[in-house]
Amino acid sequence: MSEGKKDIGALWLRMSKNGAEYMSGAIEIDGVKHQIVAFKNNYKKSEKHPDYRIFLSTPREASIADDGKAPV
Repeated sequence: MSEGKKDIGALWLRMSKNGAEYMSGAIEIDGVKHQIVAFKNNYKKSEKHPDYRIFLSTPREASIADDGKAPV
């Protein structure tokens, strides 16, 4: 770890069901923990474009209705 740098979280490399790699983890900002995911930017066309895009993660339980089906 770099000296003098504050650790705000961590990411783990994961594999999706379709074989795509992504990163999953959490960061803490101002005492609030945020679950995040990061995906490789498949639309990168120049060095100015980011290598990865980071998104807030939605818990799976919250995205599935009581009947077990995804929301419409």
